[in-house]
Amino acid sequence: MIDLGLTKLALIGGVAMIVIGPERLPAAARVAGRLFGRAQTYLGKLKAEINQQMAADALKEQKKTLSESADVLRSVADDLAEAEEDFSAAILDANRSFEHISEFGTPVSEDDIRQKQRSFSRRKRHYLSGPPVWYQRTQGARRKAGGRASLKSSAARSRH
Repeated sequence: MIDLGLTKLALIGGVAMIVIGPERLPAAARVAGRLFGRAQTYLGKLKAEINQQMAADALKEQKKTLSESADVLRSVADDLAEAEEDFSAAILDANRSFEHISEFGTPVSEDDIRQKQRSFSRRKRHYLSGPPVWYQRTQGARRKAGGRASLKSSAARSRH
């Protein structure tokens, strides 16, 4: 606001005493005080009204932001509902493809289990028997177990 120090106020009071005179100075000071008080009250009300307007503008901006967020949320909810429908349709299609199977929880007989174990063990033994594949590749053509194929092929080579 206005920078009024003690020296400036004393100077203004001295000039007012000379211009107005000592008899009318107290009445003029009262009038000046009332006007200053009214100006302060008016400025306070004006400041409060400006703050209210700023708060109202901020609330309008927040409302706009919230409505935009709500629109985004609605679109996400719609997308989720659509995805849920697609997922449900896919599950129904999958269930239809498995309709020929009678029950998922039917117990497997022990004979089937033993047969699968034997088959697995046989395949594992066959796979693990003999030299490793990397060694076979470094030695050339793959030879059958027992050496019969290699003997026949070597005898055939020696004849020619």
